[in-house]
Amino acid sequence: MVDLRRCWIFDGLLAAALVLCSPLPAMAAATKWVGDEHSAARLIAASDAVDSAKRLEAGLEIRLAPGWHAYWRSPGDAGIPPSIDWTGSVNLKQADIAWPAPARYSLQGFETAAYRDRVTLPIMLTLTHPGRAVDLHADVSWAACANICVPYAAKFDLSLPAGPAMPSGEAGLIAEARTKVSGSLAATGIDLVSAAAAGDGADTVLTVRLHIRSQAFAAPDLFVEGLAKGSPGRPAVALSQSAHMARIAVPIRAADAAGIIGKKLTLTLVDGARAAEFTVTPSPAAAAGVSERLSPILVIALIGGLVLNAMPCVLPVLSLKLLSVASHAGVERQRVRLGLLMTALGVIASFGLIATALIAMKTSGAAIGWGIQFQWPWFIAAMAALTALFAASLWGWLPILLPHFAYAAAAEIRAETPYADAFLTGAFATLLATPCSAPFVGTAVGFALAQRPIEIAIVFAALGVGMASPYLAVSAFPQLVRLLPRPGRWMNGLRLFLGLALAGTALWLLWVLSALSGAPVAIITAAALTAVVLLLALKSWNVIPAALARLTGKLAAALVAAAVLGPAFAGVAAPDQSERTGRWEAFDAAQIPQLVEKGKIVFVDVTATWCLTCKVNEAVVLDREPIAARLFGPGVIAMRGDWTRPDPALTHYLESFGRYGIPFNAVYGPGRPQGELLPELLTERSVEQALDHAGGRG
Repeated sequence: MVDLRRCWIFDGLLAAALVLCSPLPAMAAATKWVGDEHSAARLIAASDAVDSAKRLEAGLEIRLAPGWHAYWRSPGDAGIPPSIDWTGSVNLKQADIAWPAPARYSLQGFETAAYRDRVTLPIMLTLTHPGRAVDLHADVSWAACANICVPYAAKFDLSLPAGPAMPSGEAGLIAEARTKVSGSLAATGIDLVSAAAAGDGADTVLTVRLHIRSQAFAAPDLFVEGLAKGSPGRPAVALSQSAHMARIAVPIRAADAAGIIGKKLTLTLVDGARAAEFTVTPSPAAAAGVSERLSPILVIALIGGLVLNAMPCVLPVLSLKLLSVASHAGVERQRVRLGLLMTALGVIASFGLIATALIAMKTSGAAIGWGIQFQWPWFIAAMAALTALFAASLWGWLPILLPHFAYAAAAEIRAETPYADAFLTGAFATLLATPCSAPFVGTAVGFALAQRPIEIAIVFAALGVGMASPYLAVSAFPQLVRLLPRPGRWMNGLRLFLGLALAGTALWLLWVLSALSGAPVAIITAAALTAVVLLLALKSWNVIPAALARLTGKLAAALVAAAVLGPAFAGVAAPDQSERTGRWEAFDAAQIPQLVEKGKIVFVDVTATWCLTCKVNEAVVLDREPIAARLFGPGVIAMRGDWTRPDPALTHYLESFGRYGIPFNAVYGPGRPQGELLPELLTERSVEQALDHAGGRG
């Protein structure tokens, strides 16, 4: 008797074997290579079948012999880019080629963009009928070059059946090729600072300035597309000391600047494995060199130094200046002149010292900026100690501070240099004048710090002369001092008042220290300085025992040392997240391009606890109506960056605008995608106009 179940199993196995052994064509996800030993190509797919998806990943893979290269979509001065004709394909609606970032090839003045060794061009296929089989027919042409160039042509047929799709053996090649395709500037952490064109009628230079937020630039290259005429050459690249700013100048041969300015160009930045594609609309650029721009900058620096005398940051110093001038009233003209000249010399020498320090820091690659010393806790503590001691001196208590041997040395120095006090007054005034960037000062400093050491020194000398100009003017016309009342008993009241003003300055510095290093450090420093002043006062009033009085100088010196060294060892405290209150959002440069693309207006305010001008801008303009209503209204994002503590990202951001100090305000929007810089001192009109421009109005 026959077992029907066994027959049924046998018949099934036999049928399956017949199917497997039948001469039906096998379905593959790649064609055969077509070409020769120098170059060959094939068509590949990322899956072995077509499922219900509307799109399908494919690729054109080109292999090249050593020393040979194939061309990018814009080959440059010579070459033929790969092209594909899909005529005859079935169930194919559209095919989009993505181009991995190219490399530059230079030969005898000719510039080309190409690939070497092996390249896969990812292709996104859009299907006419998702879920149905696809028959691809591709007529491909390309060129491969070494010492000679050889054109190639090939026909590829690739069929993918309908059904469940599995990744093919070539899926990894296509995925890897996708990672080499240029991304956006935002995705690569790069900001476009400016794009400008200038030329002499025959040739033009396109200058692009870029800022990178994280990993520094290595060896950036730039490829230009979209020119109506002209041929882009090899760019000249200049990196900042930190390599976070790049200035890329691309020569455009046989092109007029007028044909480039205002036209949209596509740029591809390649920096090692990092690549970004973006569009720019170049603006006109001035062709003047550094030497031609130095003269007007010197005038700006002179004005900026003069204006610095009236800035809020300098108001505490005015007490010292007033007392110095008043003490010269009624004395001989020669003494008045020498005293004022020494004060002016102290101002100028201090600016020279600041310039020397900034040059050294820039040469070493450190971040530089105007007023960055107020980010150092030990400097703020030292300035608070000096200010408190100046106040004690005005009240007649300071001489108790020094031991006997120091008195003798001070007397000897005073005999040889009777105007040392005047010089130190000028130096001290300059140090307290640096936490904020006054009008004109920011322009001058921004120009200087982007130049060579000699330009830095010249511009800072002009700033010093500008700030010292009131002293120089009075020394030239000493009869002006006679307009002040003669020294008398009224000076005692003035000393008391000015001492209180300096004590208030010391309190302000301690408040800045608390924001920088934390309240406990500031409280300890304040207690030490208060003890010093009280100790000096008690000694001056003869209310402490003689034995203790003899130790007053040493004890006071120890307290001052503790007040300065404590913050130095404590360092900068981490920012307290609770500080981020109010309606301002935390500054994030990476978000700005994305917000602008969405049609938003972004207002950026970079401030610091130690910047008095920033506080004035906030109180007078930003926190008052009608500006506050616009900043925090619909469609506007208000970002605030805190530069109280050292912040390399903020420093590089300021540097990208050629600014090295604060206050700093910029507005972005659809009408100002690259940002519009505002002046140091804000007004309602300047902010409203900038917001209108960013929104595309005005």
